[in-house]
This record gives sequence, C-alpha cells and structure tokens, in this order.
Amino acid sequence: MSRRVKRFYEFGPYRIDSVDRRLLRGGEPVPLKAKVVDTLLVLLEHAGEVVEKEDLMRRLWPDSFVEEGNLTQNIYVLRKALTEADYIETVPRRGYLFRGPVATREEALSDAGSPREPIESGERGPGPSSPAAPIEPRPAVLEAVEPHTAARRKFRPWLAIGVVLAIAALVGVGFWLRPSRFPFESIRLARLTTSGNAVRAAISPEGKYVAYVASAVGRQSLRLRQVATGKDLEIVPPAAVDFYGLTFSRDGNFVYYVSQEMNHVGLLFRVPSLGGPPARLIEDVDSPVTLSPDDKRLAFIRFSPGQRSLVVAGADGTGERILAASRRESPFQIAPSPLIPPAWSPDGRSIACPVGLSSGSGDSQTIRAFDSRSGAARPLTAGRWQTIGRMEWLADGSGLLATAAEEAAIAPQQLWLIAAAGGKTRRITNDLADYRDLSLTSDVGTLIAVQTERRGNIWIAPADNPGESTQLTSTNYDGLSGLSWTPEGKIVYTLQGAGEQNLWIADRRGGSPEQLTSHAGFNRQPSVSPDGRFIVFVSNRTGREHLWRVDADGRNPRELTHGAADVDPSFSPDGRWVFFRSLVSGVGFVFRVGIEGGEAVRLMDHSAGDPVVSPDGALVAVFYRTAPTVSIQLAVVSSAGGEPRSIRDLAAHFGRFRWTPDGRALAYSGRYEGVGNIWLQPLDGAAPRQWTRWGTDPIFFFDWSRDGKWLAYSKGAVTSDVVKITAARR
Repeated sequence: MSRRVKRFYEFGPYRIDSVDRRLLRGGEPVPLKAKVVDTLLVLLEHAGEVVEKEDLMRRLWPDSFVEEGNLTQNIYVLRKALTEADYIETVPRRGYLFRGPVATREEALSDAGSPREPIESGERGPGPSSPAAPIEPRPAVLEAVEPHTAARRKFRPWLAIGVVLAIAALVGVGFWLRPSRFPFESIRLARLTTSGNAVRAAISPEGKYVAYVASAVGRQSLRLRQVATGKDLEIVPPAAVDFYGLTFSRDGNFVYYVSQEMNHVGLLFRVPSLGGPPARLIEDVDSPVTLSPDDKRLAFIRFSPGQRSLVVAGADGTGERILAASRRESPFQIAPSPLIPPAWSPDGRSIACPVGLSSGSGDSQTIRAFDSRSGAARPLTAGRWQTIGRMEWLADGSGLLATAAEEAAIAPQQLWLIAAAGGKTRRITNDLADYRDLSLTSDVGTLIAVQTERRGNIWIAPADNPGESTQLTSTNYDGLSGLSWTPEGKIVYTLQGAGEQNLWIADRRGGSPEQLTSHAGFNRQPSVSPDGRFIVFVSNRTGREHLWRVDADGRNPRELTHGAADVDPSFSPDGRWVFFRSLVSGVGFVFRVGIEGGEAVRLMDHSAGDPVVSPDGALVAVFYRTAPTVSIQLAVVSSAGGEPRSIRDLAAHFGRFRWTPDGRALAYSGRYEGVGNIWLQPLDGAAPRQWTRWGTDPIFFFDWSRDGKWLAYSKGAVTSDVVKITAARR
C-alpha cells in the first residue's frame, strides 16, 4: 500500500485536519463554508508568517477572478468563529498572519484513507514553517493478471456483473441518503447593467425582460431591458422623484411601481411593460406591492400616525382594507424597515412580511406569514437578522429568498434562503457587496438583485477656497460613516475592512494614519470632544448600538448609553454633554447624556433626529416630523429643551448636518440639484444656496476644523447595478 498523509493542526481549543477538513472546538464541529476552511488551512500552514493577499487569493481561487472583498469576508467569518483569541492579524497593505502556538501532527493513511502510524509532531509559533504539499488523488492503475484456468475465466463475467450491481446499489443508497440540494446552492453572477446607477429592478416572469430604475443627477426614470439583446426602452421618463420598487404582474403585461416626490406621500402606478401611459392607482403607499397568484389583488405597507399596516386591495386599486396592523408601542412591529414590500405566497393563502421584535436582549427582525383572508399571523422562521429586505417566494412554496443583514452587525445585506417548513435558513452569497432588490423568474431558474457598493476617500480644502482640494486618504472606504476634527488639526474617521469598521486618525499635514480601535464590532460617527481628550462614537460591540467613549489614543473604552439604538452624537462646546438620538418603542427622540455617563435626559417630546449643537451651545439643530402627511422639517431647539422652531422643509442630503463656524447657517451635502456639493441653509428660513461646486460625486460626511480654516470631507461614489444570478453546474 502507498502512504498518504493526514496533517492535524491544534491551537487553543481548536483542532482541524487537512483531509476531513472539519474544524472542531472542544470536539464539537464549528460550521464553516469550504472556502473559509481553505483560508484557515493556508494560514495554519504558514503560522507565524505574513501570507500576502495575492498569494492567498491565488491559492483559494486558482482558476477564477474574484474581488478582494471575498477574501476579506472569509477572514471576517474566521474571526467570528475563533472567539477565544485574536488569532488572525491584519498586516496593513500586505496580508494576514496567524498568531499563537500551533501544534502539528501527521498520520499516514492507507489507500482506504484510514489513519496509520504517526509520522511526526511538533509545535509551531511565530516563525517560518514548511507548507504541506497538496495531496493529489491517486490515478487508477490497471495491473497485469496471471493466466487462469478456463473455469475461472467463465466465472469472471458473473463476478463483474455482481460488482457492478453492488456499486449501483451503493450509489443509489448514497443518493437517497444525500441531503437534498437547495436552489442556488452554487451560483454564478453576471452584470446586466454597468452604468452604476440602477437602484431598483425586477425580472419578468418568463425572464425575457428586466425593468429597472436609473438614477442620474437627482432624477429617476423607469427602463425596460431585453435580456437577450441588452437593448433598453424608456417607459417612464426622468423626473425628480424616488421609485420605491418595481413589481411585474404575474402575466408579465404590467409593471407596478411606487413613486414619491420629496416631502409627498408615495403614489402607486401601473404601466404597460412595453410602454404606454401610467395609470395612478393608490395614494399613500409606503412600499412596493406584491400581487396575488391570480393577479387580482395586491398588498403593500402603509405607515400611519402611531401605526404600521399591511393593506390589501384590488389590482386596480379599489377595495382597500387593512389585513393586519401593529401599534407604535408594541414590541411586535410590522415592516420595521422602510420601503420593504410583503410577498404573496404561490398558493394565495398567506402573505410573508418582515416584522421587528423588541426584547431585553436587543432588537431584531424576522418573517411572519399573515393569512390573506383573516390576517392571522404565524412565524415562518426562527431566524433573526439585523435588517430584512425584499423577499420572493419559490414557485412551489417551499421557501423564500430574501436579502438580509446578519443580527448584531452593521453589515451589507446578503441573499438568504428560508425554508417554509421548519424555517431553516441558508446563506447564498457571502461577500462585501450590498444586495437590495431581488426578483425571481417563475421557474426559479434566474434571480436578479441590485448590488450596491459605496467607496470614498477623505479630502481637505481651505475653508476660504474649497475648490483647492487635496486628497488625504486612498483606501476607498474612508469616512463613509463619519469624521471629526481634533483641536490639533487631526482627523478621526471611519475605515471599513476585514469585516470590521474601525476608527483611524490622520494628520492633515501628512504622515501615516494610525488605527484607534480594532476587533470590537462596527464603529462609526466619531465626535471629538472640544478639548480633544475624548472621542465619542457609535459601536455595536455589545450587540446593540450605543455611544462609547475612548481616550484620544483609542484606549480606555467606556459605554455611555444603554438605549435601544443610540446614534448621532454631538458635543456641547463645554464638553460636558453629548446630544444624541435614541429609539423609544421604535420612535426616535433626542437625548443628552453627561460625558461620564449616567441617566440620559430627553430634550423634547417631538420625535426628532440628527442633533447637532451650535458653536455657542445655545441651540441644537434637528429634523422632525409631526405627522406622516407633514413634510420633514429642519428646526432648532434650545439646548435646555423646549419646543422646536421650524426653519424649512428638510432637503434630501447625504451625511449629517453641520453648523457653519460662525453659527449663522446650517450646512448639508445636497443630492437634489447639484449632487455632491455642500449647501448652506440660513437660520431665517431663506432659500438654501450652493456653497461648493465639486461635481456630482456624493459627499458622505464633512466637518470644519476647530479654527474654521479647513474643511474635511469624504467624497466618493455609490455604484449600483443589476446582477443576474443563476445556479452553477457542479
């Protein structure tokens, strides 16, 4: 018999071998995808060495071109699985290093694969080691046979037949015992659009056409693409509106869409799929619609004062009735995320809908099925996510496909499969892209989704000449979730990578940036105290998003708040108070808390958000809305509390508001007319004026230096395209 080798790696409570490829923790299996296991094995082979990113990607995907985000996601999953220590270290601009002692042992295998005697053992810590050679399968060998008697030769055919029948029986049993395959178990992705501005999409039932919303310079249009030829037809011309989403009728003849002008209610329209005049059907619609299997009814979500409702109506918009509703104070909330439609089951008996659940351990989202006649609800799955996006039923009703982000993670939405019986969940995609809309063909052969990515870098400019800008960072994920100046002229900002989002600091005069936080969840929205001693920011390191405080060097973390979801921190000029927004029974209010923590105090009774304290500390700018039918208002309120004073209807914007250094106006980065520039809103309610003329790239965050002489901002791009997903042959 020839000898093959099985190599075992042991570190901490973990053990893995190179043949069975199962990771065990204390003898119990740790569930990981194959590529994640491959990543771990390569790092263990080179424990103590820096493995370059390019080498890792060549080893993991030798015959494919994949983006670096796939490797980053694998590292993120490994870090979540290996919870006992920080085994994997990121070496900036190079790769990854496995830290800590690793014991290795090898056993010889017989041809049948059973272990034989040990060959060698040892322990490896930081330092070079020899990688294990890949184990190649042994080729089949035909051996010469001695001559036999005639009787033995006559018996040989019957022996061969018996062997064949035995093998066939074993194969049959193997297939019978094999776990059933599930849709899109292995997938291929192909882009259907490449413009980077497709924000909503749906595929026709037979798969010949894709309807999508194209967004350009604050205007959106509805287009139809023939999949086979790639040719487009405009069926709704560009307008200054937002499309919530698209839905094909089951027969493919019509496209339903919800359109909303700024500060107006959403309107449901129906347009022939090959073009024609749109028909206006229903007012006050807050999600795309889903259609019953016979195309005779539709369902959607509506937000009303203190209530969220699942509404059904005729396909022509008549005969509305509320099927189910949840009150604002209830721990159970229908449609906890905006613009997410329900999904009507293929048998017509139930409508699946995302619901929000509040408990002492945190907020999460799951899916419930509502009886399409009585409205009675039942759980569809025990799965929990941070957010759930659009859903579609499989044609046979065996489950749903959905976009969702994992619980307790400010992470991109991925594609999931949820079984209708038993509610088990499987993740289909595993990358850094953000998947939004999804739509299925009637034969479940093709799935389309909108794949979105944000990229940005930090720039600085003199405040008196913002046109003279200089790029400060270049990793493409800088400042997307916040930035803030220190008194010394440094900039604290967010940087996303390796499955985390951390705080970094850079000097405007140059030099290498320094990392302030690591391996502690997703951290965002930094705000530096006026004296420069502390940084307050939002972190989900304990599950929920709370405000945390660290010293200026990133040390001594301290949790300041303990609400349901605490965001948008802003310091008072004396550094004693931090104003922020927190959810109470699903509604946002503005609070303040002391820099040493303690009980938070509500600033006013109105629901409001995005608090920003004025330079003199007298006022706090907020946005608020008194009712769903009233425009969202930009307002100011005394920092001591009281009634807000409205300034003007809220403009559509990226990032957060900022006070100008002189306190005479509020600044925001506008995306309605002149996308990607900073606009100034006078406090007297006069019309806003454009302050910068940088072009059309979005500005995610910006801030003035403490002396008012410099402006820092994160500028980049949001690319969004329709991708076609099909099952890959295996």
